Amino acid sequence: MSSLTAKAYAKINLHLDVTGRLKNGYHTIRSVMQQVSLFDEITVTREDCPNGTREIGITCTVPDIPTDRRNIVYKCADAFFEHFGIDSFRISIHIDKRIPHGAGMAGGSTDGAAVLRLLPPLFGIDADADTLCRIGSRIGADIPFCIVGGSCLCEGIGEVLTPMKRRFDCPVLVAIDGEPVSTPEAYGMIDTMYGERFGNDSASAELAFMDSPHIPDSLYNIFESVILPHHPEASAIKAGMAAHGARVSLMSGSGPSVFGLFEDVGERDCALAYFTSRGVRAFPCEFVG
Repeated sequence: MSSLTAKAYAKINLHLDVTGRLKNGYHTIRSVMQQVSLFDEITVTREDCPNGTREIGITCTVPDIPTDRRNIVYKCADAFFEHFGIDSFRISIHIDKRIPHGAGMAGGSTDGAAVLRLLPPLFGIDADADTLCRIGSRIGADIPFCIVGGSCLCEGIGEVLTPMKRRFDCPVLVAIDGEPVSTPEAYGMIDTMYGERFGNDSASAELAFMDSPHIPDSLYNIFESVILPHHPEASAIKAGMAAHGARVSLMSGSGPSVFGLFEDVGERDCALAYFTSRGVRAFPCEFVG
């Protein structure tokens, strides 16, 4: 028996635009994704097993997270074994869950990416990042970014990655309140509002801020136009971020989590105290990579 543990970092979208819809129903995007220091902790244990055994067991610290074939970590492990032709295995995966579920922060995808990173050394397989990204992209569009990490321009359905250098850095606060958002439903709302008129944001504007040492004046997320009118809690968090010194605040992914970028830790911590006093879950963090 042997075990390995890894941190699975959350992501925020510093920029997110939908650029089109494919015939298979998937949408193409153009997004600047950024890992932050809020993380789940994933432990994968390889256990001795007889030939022909195929067993993936999952436990999680959050009771309402499924621990069967519906979980992304199960799908990623199963796809890994299929890709490498491993017929006999018995593993257990434990998820110490800290990233809010259904919040637009890739909480499930980053857990699956961590499993894909841990399985090669456990099974003595030499698998590079490109191979793991190809496996993961069949499970979820955010998984390749969660494998590569740092700051990336993500295109296609999210699987086309261009690592980026970021000059600015700042304290970050992520807050979430209200009901989770279904990503498929959010894309359906985008289709209803925009029809075929996607990609209304400048292709160069979202990249220019990466070359500046200062926090950008404005960021963009197309999902705010369809999610915020139906989630007043997210709108209130954006207002609270601004009122307590955030240089800019934006919803991450399809929400309803909202992040704020601050000039200094003191302002960020004042905002943290404000949200905490009102029963809003808030997470101080920093950029990773």
